[in-house]
Amino acid sequence: MKDRITDAAVELLINEGVAKTTTVAVQKRAAVSRGALLHHFPSRAALLASTIERLVRLNEQQINESFSGDGTIENALIVLSDNMAKPSYLAEMELWAISRNDQELRDALYQAEKAARSDLDRVVGRLLDPWKKHEEYQLLADLCVEFIRGVAFSDILRKRPEYRSRMISEWVRLIEAAISD
Repeated sequence: MKDRITDAAVELLINEGVAKTTTVAVQKRAAVSRGALLHHFPSRAALLASTIERLVRLNEQQINESFSGDGTIENALIVLSDNMAKPSYLAEMELWAISRNDQELRDALYQAEKAARSDLDRVVGRLLDPWKKHEEYQLLADLCVEFIRGVAFSDILRKRPEYRSRMISEWVRLIEAAISD
């Protein structure tokens, strides 16, 4: 039952956004009683936080399906960027944004994201494998993730994949110049 409720919430988040992912909408989509929903998720924050693990897994699956493991760092970051522009990743980021004014949600998301950190590190490590031997690898990886998140958010308004690709090319050029010195 808990999985059915979480699946319904994930579907709503991806397809309708956070604003329309209400407890009533999730209850209807999951076809459960109000009591069953509240038994498993006593608050909307708890319900929304429960979606993070599923979203992280879905996002990782999409990256794995689109990354062949060969090519350049630039291609790897383009794959990451393309996947961060998909509705499932943007749903995760939308949760981050609305948690700004919701302490209960922020606390729940923080714990869920903290638990998912090893998954992110594993995926990014696979994408950035050629840089792993660099002494500043973890900093490089963290900077790339933060940069690509920003690019994904900017792309919501811009919708210019060619600009996104150019920015990634420039980012990689600057990083590689810095680490080759």
